Parts: sequence; structure tokens; C-alpha cells
Amino acid sequence: MVWADTLKKISDETAFQAALQWVENPKHLHLINNQINCVYRFESEGKGFYLRMTHEKIRKPQELLAAIDFQQHLHLNDAPVCQVLSSKNGSYIETVRQDNFDFLTQVCAEVPGTIMHFSYQDKNTYFLWGQALARLHRAAGTYQANRHHFRSWSDLWHETASYLDDEEQEIRDLFHTLDQRFKCLTVNESNFGLTHGDHRPGNVLFDGRQIHFIDFDEPVYHWFIADIAKPYLDLCSIPFNAWSEKFTWMIEGYRSVLPIDNCLVQSINDFSQMKSLDIYLWCKNNWFESTAPGGTPREQWLNELRYMALKPLFRF
Repeated sequence: MVWADTLKKISDETAFQAALQWVENPKHLHLINNQINCVYRFESEGKGFYLRMTHEKIRKPQELLAAIDFQQHLHLNDAPVCQVLSSKNGSYIETVRQDNFDFLTQVCAEVPGTIMHFSYQDKNTYFLWGQALARLHRAAGTYQANRHHFRSWSDLWHETASYLDDEEQEIRDLFHTLDQRFKCLTVNESNFGLTHGDHRPGNVLFDGRQIHFIDFDEPVYHWFIADIAKPYLDLCSIPFNAWSEKFTWMIEGYRSVLPIDNCLVQSINDFSQMKSLDIYLWCKNNWFESTAPGGTPREQWLNELRYMALKPLFRF
């Protein structure tokens, strides 16, 4: 069974019943997204909320609870993130049943803003973005996982390695080059910790005054600069000199809150290419629908991901 297809069968009535576990009268309920999570927006008493539904075959309850625990720590420690809300029963996760399937549900409070993009031309936007990300990392630095388990970059890298046997030499060479470089990197409290893990523009909201981060499905122990590199993958087809100033502004904003080692900044291509290679090989071996999430034909999408992995983004 393809569980993503099962999520697509979730009805509006099921979503309404799920939302009732948090509020008395959900209004204006409508579907926002239906990929790894089925996401609905609704309103109650003039406030906006987001309902997220998945299944334990896709995301295990303990994984959801771990991510929620991290997200709530960030929220309570000055990181600009959306807040996860407890249900009427006092639980962060509830279940709702449809067609003999029990779906896992959670609700977050809406934060202001629209999805971030790189069309902004002013320094302040990117400075604020860098500041906000540094605040997230600063809060992450005080997080204690306790009973919760999170994956590390090496876990993801080991999974990527498992796909290499049938790959072309150019891809295998890239993996081994990056592998050797990462063995030489040092870890300390200021440069390494639990990261957002999926810090792309679609998970960043901006209202012209402040930045907020959403979607904490994939926290991972990594160098913090991995989060800095991730959104720039969207600019793979655009020459570096067309957006280099925006990157500089983001780094300046970040450094107004936290330091960044210059050696790590200079090695940022290793982080962008590692992430790109992770994405390319995972999608090639696990995504078999005819189109990509954005509607692009699968083969075209995979070729674009391959190009992104092989191309250094940053031209210092």
C-alpha cells in the first residue's frame, strides 16, 4: 500500500472531526497540502490553526512526539516558531478514524506571514532571516533530548551510501569526496546541534516585519550551517553573483546573534552538495509517482536534482 495515496483519501469530514478535538466550532476548514502530511487550515474564535494528519506507517508516534518536544522547547526559548497546541484532552497527538485507518493528528497555532522567497531585494529581509535562524539555533543549543531520539547527519549519510552500488561514477566520486571532507570537520557547542533539518523557503514565513519557521518533521543533529545552506538550493539555476549579496546579508544577520566559523562558511558547498545528494538519491530510489510534488515530470525532476547535487552553489 502507498500510504501517501491513503492520506489523499482523508475527507473534509474526517478533518473536521479531528479539529473538534481541539476547538468547539472549527470554521473555514480547507485543505492546504497532502503529501507526507495531510494539512488543513481552520479558524476558531478569530484565530487561525493548522491541522496536520499522518499515519504511523509514515511517521511513528514517538517520532512526532520527539519533534513536538523540540519545537515546544524552541517556542519557549525565544525562537520564532509556530506553537504546537494540546488538545481538549491535554495531548499533543490525537487519533481520528476513517475507513478502518487511525490517523495521527496534531494542531499548531498559525503564525503571521506568507511563504518566503528570494525576490525581495532589500537587506533588511535577509538580515532578519539570518537573525531568526540564529535565534532558533541558540534555543536549540539548550535543548536536552532526554527520552527522545533524533537522527544525525551521519545516519542520513549512511542511508545515502546505501544507494551508491548502482550509481554512475560521477555520483560515487562526489559522495566519497564529501565523505572525506566531513571526516575532518570539528564539532563544538557553537557550531553543532539539533537543526530544523528542512529549512527551505516553503517552511519560512515572512510578514514584512518578522520571520517564523514551521514544519519540524525532520530535526537532525548537524552543523548549524547546514540549515543556512539549505534554502539556497532553490537558487541552483541562478548565477551566484545574482544572489551573493543576499547570502552576505543573511550571514550578517545571523552573526548579530551567534558567531559562525569562517572555515565553515568557506566549506558551505560541502553542506549544500551533501543535502542535494541526499535528496537526489532518496527521491530516485523512493519516489515512483509519474510527477514530482510540484507537478514536474519525474525524469525531468530527477535530472534537476542530479544537476543540483553535482554543482557547487557558492562561488567564493
